[in-house]
Amino acid sequence: MYLFLRPTMTCMEENVMESPYRAVVYLDLLGFAALVEENPQYFMAAPHPSSDPTTWPRNEAAQRLAVFHRIVDSRISAEQPNHAMVFSDCAFGVFYTTPACADFAVSLMQEFLRAHIPIRMGLGYGTFDAGGTNTAFVRNSTVVRSMFGGTSVVRAVSAESCGCKGMRIFIHDSFSAAYEKIRSEKKHQFVPLPAQFKSVSCEVNFVDRLDPEEIGQLAGSIQQMARSVKAESQHHYAETLDALSRMIGKDPERNRET
Repeated sequence: MYLFLRPTMTCMEENVMESPYRAVVYLDLLGFAALVEENPQYFMAAPHPSSDPTTWPRNEAAQRLAVFHRIVDSRISAEQPNHAMVFSDCAFGVFYTTPACADFAVSLMQEFLRAHIPIRMGLGYGTFDAGGTNTAFVRNSTVVRSMFGGTSVVRAVSAESCGCKGMRIFIHDSFSAAYEKIRSEKKHQFVPLPAQFKSVSCEVNFVDRLDPEEIGQLAGSIQQMARSVKAESQHHYAETLDALSRMIGKDPERNRET
């Protein structure tokens, strides 16, 4: 748990920190289950110390998971959410304010795309409570328990799983409503979806602060990732590129025609 207080706080800061409401981002590593099924041997298993490293088995699932955790840990260290819960192939970040949560999600998405790691996220706003984490030993069993919940968590998960495809940051209506109340010139743009999906009508523009060269590099990463996946997964990458076109103000349909 990360909690940082200034020596003196404004009334707004005090109200935010005393409020039961939090902004939550939920992120999920796409395609990981299928990748594990394709690489069932040697998953998370260390080779024999005396073996030649060049003969070690290559496990793409384990390698992708390692990069996922490295990036998550790096962004947590840099942006310091109030709570962070990290599991095998997913994670939650909890913030006092919606702008801080959106900034965290955008920085994560950019890092994941640069590293060729497919991720989808959802943002939610509502109640949150953390009951603590502990590890217990019950006879021959090890029990690891992490107790947390609230409407912010439920809504973030709902946004991520709304039904839209691709590597994108989907926004629950609760989050967008709270975000609209914040007055700041540094807020990220929210891009309307072509249609409403459950309680999601927009997504975060994760390239609105990048220059054209940086945007082109991210698009190149997405295209390179697409070349290495099976046909049944291509729609995720096509949807991501279409969303990216909308973020920079271009018509995806016209782009396909040309």
